[in-house]
Amino acid sequence: MSIAVHPDHQKSGIGTALLKWIIDFFDRAGATQLEVGTGTFGYQLAFYQRQGFRVTGIDRDFFVENYDEPIFEGGIRLTDMLRLTIRYNGDVA
Repeated sequence: MSIAVHPDHQKSGIGTALLKWIIDFFDRAGATQLEVGTGTFGYQLAFYQRQGFRVTGIDRDFFVENYDEPIFEGGIRLTDMLRLTIRYNGDVA
C-alpha cells in the first residue's frame, strides 16, 4: 500500500501523523516488524529514518523494471528502491 500527502499539504505534519498511526497500529496488532520501500535519496528517506526505520536492503533497478515511465526527483532518475525496516521488539533493524 502507499501513503501520500497532496503536495499542497506536505511538510505540515500530516505524513508524520499518518506514519506514526500506522506504526502504532501494527505494534498493537502484534507485528514484529514493519517494512517500507522508497527511493535511494530525497526527503522520503529522511522521513522514514526520523521515525526509526533502518535500511535493510536494496532492490536494484526496481523503479526501472516496475514503472512504465521514468520517475525523477530533483532532476535525478530513481532506479533502485531502498527497503527500510522498523522492529517492534525495541531493536531496530
